[in-house]
Amino acid sequence: MPEVSPFLAQLDDPARVFDVRPEPEPCVLLLSRACDTDPDPVLRLLAGAGVRTARLNAEELATTSLTIAADGCSVVLNGRPLAPTVTWIRHFALAAATTGSATTGSAGTARSAFLRDSWQAAAGQLAALSGTAIRPDRPGVLSQLQLARRHGVAAPRTVLTTDPHLVRDAFDGPRVVVKAAHHHFVEPVPGRLHGIFPTVLDRAALTGAPRPGPPVLVQEYVEHEAELRVYFVAGRLHAFEVGKADPAAPWTAPDRIAVRALPSPPPEVAAATRTLAAALDLRYGAFDFLLSAGTPVFLEVNPDGDWRWAERRTGATPVTAAVAAMLATLHRAAVRGGEGR
Repeated sequence: MPEVSPFLAQLDDPARVFDVRPEPEPCVLLLSRACDTDPDPVLRLLAGAGVRTARLNAEELATTSLTIAADGCSVVLNGRPLAPTVTWIRHFALAAATTGSATTGSAGTARSAFLRDSWQAAAGQLAALSGTAIRPDRPGVLSQLQLARRHGVAAPRTVLTTDPHLVRDAFDGPRVVVKAAHHHFVEPVPGRLHGIFPTVLDRAALTGAPRPGPPVLVQEYVEHEAELRVYFVAGRLHAFEVGKADPAAPWTAPDRIAVRALPSPPPEVAAATRTLAAALDLRYGAFDFLLSAGTPVFLEVNPDGDWRWAERRTGATPVTAAVAAMLATLHRAAVRGGEGR
């Protein structure tokens, strides 16, 4: 047997093995879409505080490289090794994803559907492996309203129906609000949003159609002296009074909305917000209330609701600061926990 030279023998010496592969970076991971600019100042604040971040946009999925390690503790995203501490999923609309291919016809449709379904599963895995996941999961509006009533919070009478004219007699007032049962936008073509916004109608205008339509919510119109948007951020509340001519104004006429920051929400609104946030186990949520004769009437909560529109109108950034503080706190807690393992 030939003798190994002392020089080559070094190759078998474990003491001479040095692992220079990059360690996964603990980071806050954001899953959203390119047009979602609300988190941009948050990410800048986190960078200034020394918290690393990574972002994955739905429009870029066809060209995104992702590998989740077998140990389930780290990922490689576009060649960057990461250890997500907090995964925040906002507006991660898979309808925005395309295959990045010119393929058309049934094969292209199947490829797009498979891409969306596969990324839906991957997003769930990314959320599961991080120390904390902030997800947009929420019960439907009807379930939210039932929950509010069970906790003693007033809510408007609401019916989900495919035939609005059949529920006219379920309401006493002269007007109703008709709104989408799910999101206010649909995206039939990636990148082209079509708005389907709430509409206030005379109850008599709920006329029949030749056949049932899609399920919609029909809700009693509540006379009110104020409308409030309250942001719940890890136990902190930031409230704005909103004045608008019609329910669609935030999207169709944003410059004509009046917004006033409140030093704090009215005590009854604050109590209702905290009660519902606890019942829904939320870290973040945008709550909508009406004040009717001084009583808060809960409309709904959006767990990925935007806030920059209100901050732009008031010239202050309390929600941005609170969101950044929440993410930084969760990140540092996860890093400390990881060091103890």
